[in-house]
Amino acid sequence: MMVCRELCYWLIILISLQKIHGHGRMEDPPARNAAWRYGFDVPANYDDVGLNCGGLGVQSLNGGKCGICGDSYDGSRYHESGGKYATNIIVRHYLSGALIDVKILLSANHKGFMEFRLCPAADANTEVTQECLDQNVLDIQGFGKQYSVSEGLDLIFLRVHLPPGLSCSRCVLQWRYHAGNNWGRNIQTGEACLGCGLQEEFY
Repeated sequence: MMVCRELCYWLIILISLQKIHGHGRMEDPPARNAAWRYGFDVPANYDDVGLNCGGLGVQSLNGGKCGICGDSYDGSRYHESGGKYATNIIVRHYLSGALIDVKILLSANHKGFMEFRLCPAADANTEVTQECLDQNVLDIQGFGKQYSVSEGLDLIFLRVHLPPGLSCSRCVLQWRYHAGNNWGRNIQTGEACLGCGLQEEFY
């Protein structure tokens, strides 16, 4: 009986550790939360794989909303304009309409899908909104607007099309990883399934 109890205890601990593991970041072009890793003179964010809207519970309390960089919607937006990590450093220069290489690191693969958006902000003082980003959901070469994440991948290399004719001195590229590893309820059918309903998101 004691062996069974101890085994159950360690099983619960292992499952819990899997849930609190890190998650992911955009490495190329380096997102503002990760730019410090690539030689840019910006503050270091040692939790740069954990921008998940405050976690699924907080995201749920906020009606599914997130800050545009993955900060909690109702919390401090350290990665947005005026925040600690929003230093206005330009990390890459691209031509309008270019096909760009993107590299994503997943420190914990939660299946689901990824999307990329772009907002043509005029300058550092222009507020970037989700509405602006939603106007330019980018095409991912060979996959359309969404890339479905296969199990077991930890480094993902994609090519993303920038909109032709769009130019800006401070374009903001948003990577959104909508995980698919929690059980939820399908809104249309009411069916309970893995990846249905509200899921954790990373930016």
